[in-house]
Order: sequence, then C-alpha cells, then structure tokens
Amino acid sequence: MLSRKVDVIAKMVMGTFDPETRWRDPDLAKLPAMPDKDSESIVLCMDELLFPFCGPNDILYSRCKINPALHEYLNGLGFSFGTRYHYDLNDEKDPLPEPDLFKSCMFRLAADQARLSKPANKVLQTTGSGFPEGVVLQQMKSQGEEMFSRAAKMVSPYAITSDTEAYLYAAELSGSLPDLETVVRVNSKLYSNRLLARIGEKCYGMEANSAAEIETVGSALLKQGHYLLKDPFGVAGKGNMLIDSESMQRRITDHLHKQEERGLRSQFLLEPLLKKKTDFSSHWFIKESGETEFISVQRMINHQQNYSGSIKADDVFISMLENAGYFNVMEKALRLLAGDGYHGFVCFDSMILEDGKVVSIVEINARKSMGLINAYLDKCWETYGHSGWLTFLSLGLPEGFEFGTLLHALRASELLLTTPSGYGVVPLSSNTVMINEILTRRRMAEGTQNKRGMPKGRLYVSVVGRDDEHRSELINSLRQVLADLSVKVYN
Repeated sequence: MLSRKVDVIAKMVMGTFDPETRWRDPDLAKLPAMPDKDSESIVLCMDELLFPFCGPNDILYSRCKINPALHEYLNGLGFSFGTRYHYDLNDEKDPLPEPDLFKSCMFRLAADQARLSKPANKVLQTTGSGFPEGVVLQQMKSQGEEMFSRAAKMVSPYAITSDTEAYLYAAELSGSLPDLETVVRVNSKLYSNRLLARIGEKCYGMEANSAAEIETVGSALLKQGHYLLKDPFGVAGKGNMLIDSESMQRRITDHLHKQEERGLRSQFLLEPLLKKKTDFSSHWFIKESGETEFISVQRMINHQQNYSGSIKADDVFISMLENAGYFNVMEKALRLLAGDGYHGFVCFDSMILEDGKVVSIVEINARKSMGLINAYLDKCWETYGHSGWLTFLSLGLPEGFEFGTLLHALRASELLLTTPSGYGVVPLSSNTVMINEILTRRRMAEGTQNKRGMPKGRLYVSVVGRDDEHRSELINSLRQVLADLSVKVYN
C-alpha cells in the first residue's frame, strides 16, 4: 500500500478518463467504430469516481459539480474530501459550454482556470483561453478563490496527459510525475507485448504495421482459429476487434487500406483468441526510487469484451497465482517499467485460461484504474471484514428524473448502505447518471434540441454484501428500485 506519508500530503485528485484517446497518435489508422455521444459525456464525468483517493485535506477537482446530497452522503460514510468543479450545468444562469470545449482534457480546463485566478494576468489569459469570460469569472466568484489557494500542494492524476504539465505550471503545484513520452510508451500494447519477450515470457501478440501485413499475419492465425485485432491504445469495448473469418478480415483491411491511401499509418497487434476462464488484474505503485508496493489483486467481471466490474480476489485465488509464479513475473515486469522511467500507479491486466494456464500480462495500464478504485473503496469496508463489488448499470432516464430521487428511494427501501459496517449499495457518482438528462433538458429549453428521447446515464455502485450471492441479491433489489422509478436498465 501507499505509505501514510503520501496519504497525508494535501493533494488535488483529478483527471480525465479514457486518456488512451488523447495518447493515440492521430496519424494512425483506426478500426471502424460506432460513435456514442451519450457515452462520451458519461466518460467525461467519471472523474467523480476518484474520490476514494482523497483524504480529509484533499480536493476532488471534477469536470461537473458533484451532487451535494451525494457528497454529503459519502462524507457520512467516512469519505471526507473537499470539492472543486469546473461546470455547474444545473446553474441555468450560465450558458452551456460548447461541446468541443466541454470535452477538453480536465487538466487543460483547470490550467486555464488557474491562470485566470491570478489577478495580474486575469484579463490577458481570458482573452486567450477560449472560455466565455463571464462563465469563468462567475465560477471563480461562486466557488471562492480561497479554495484554490488553500488546496493541494501536489496533484494526484488519474492519468498523465499532454495538458498535465501545463496545469502544474499554471496552478503552481508540484507533482512527482513521469514524463509524458514515457507514459505514452509504456501504455501502448506494443510495449507490453515487447516487455513479455524481454522477461522471457510467452508472447502471444504479433505486430503488423500495414493493412497488407495484417492480411498476411491474420490469414495464418485464422487457420488456427479466431483472433483479436488490437489498436495499441484500444480499451475494453473500443479499439479491439474480433476477426472470425477471411471475409471479415478483408472488410477491415479494405477500411485500413483506404486510410493508408490518405497518408495514415496502420499499427496493430494481432493475438489469437485464447480460451479464457477468468480475467483479473493486479495493482501496484512504483516509487521514484524504483521500489514497488503491492496494492491488490482484483477479479474482473467482463461482458464479452467490455468491462463490467471488479471485486477483490480472495486468498485462495492469490495463493494459486503465487504457485503459478505470477508474482515472479510481476517483479520482473515492474523492474523493467521502473528502469524505463515510469513511476506511479500501474495495473496489469491478466487472465487464466480454461486449461489453468496463467497469462500474466495481457496489457499494462500505467495510470489509475477501475480495479484500483475498488481497492481504495474496500479500505472503508475492510475494517469490518466486508468487501465491495464495483459495477455499473446503464440507464435510460424518464422525464423529470433527479439524482436526489434515486438516493431517497434507495434509503427508503433500506438498500442504501448508511454505515461502513453495514451491507448495501453505495452510489459512487452523480453526473455519470445525470449528464445527458441535464444536457437534454437545457438544450430543449434553449430550443437547440426538439426531441427528448430517453437520455442515457450510467450508475456506478459499490455493492457491499456478505458474499457473491448476497451481492447479487442486492443488485437485483437495486434493479427493482430503478424499475419502480421508471428507469430503464440496459445491462
């Protein structure tokens, strides 16, 4: 675990999820994908999920204002932290931000806001920031500039992006962070594949640097079975494609050939589709000195290629990994990561095959991760011998739905966990649920949108139960509460 010394230093906890999209070279060809604007807004609001990394003196700096009732509820459970935000979309006095501005990296938004907070250059920076002056200055007035000055002395990012350094400079904060080039390099699937070869482990992936190479390598793989075509910065459900036939491979390579003709480069990893039994991940912290600290092993619950939850692995599972030599492989991998200049949180995605073989490294996430969030949430429940299942439900919201209504219903049904020693469901974020509902309501009021539809939301929860069966009962009860509120659940 992290030392208490690190825990007590006041820090600003913040970041933007899906950093892979920002790390990816724009000159690389892309696999076909269906854009989902509702999902993009939700992912931008996932930064609320970082509160478990905050101590009482720390501040969670989120893109949108966390629902005050949720903040109060989490405080009551022992998650004490201050808040700062960039947008209060419920404040109808302020216009909605332009879509491109809203989806800017959180560090870019915060850097511009930090520069604006300095009286000496406030006017100059407002001119060049791209922000509507009235919006930013109103936010500063409403939040209080003293919050910023009393806040953190360092930054704890979800992931480092090209805008992180700009924020550190503008906010005059410190941060012992690796450089961006290192972060991008070690997060690439090509790096993790090559790392396996460097430590003498079986390497399943094969690199292909053109559509023609994909055809050659892929055709050989298809003779053995299906394979996965992986973007170097693809994440679960995006940037990975299952190729199950020559005809499908031909459609994809035709798509890539056309992009190459426009000057883009193809760069992919091809892996045979392994017969997987269990997904899991291990979580570590690498100090600047290279010393490493083990944090947790988390079993991952996936649906098809998509992440759907994490839960702490039990002692039997960890003993099995020890006997399989898993931690020896991790030790070698961590040593190479540190030697290559990376320090900070790191997550290794791994899996167990149907024949019992352990695939130690599927990919490396050199950042915070969902499994790590669950490990930090568990710190609250472990005192009482409990553990939580971090998962989410994809929702369709009825007209007039409010987040406070959900909290009230959970409390009334006695499903809401109200003491750390108890059992129940803990909502973890408000704007992932409400962002599309709020945007829809505001746009309809402004006359820029005609149809409401059923705005999508995503409810992240920690389900704290006695065992897997009890946690399943609790999630079924949660589904019933949502149904009673006329909320549609899609997963």
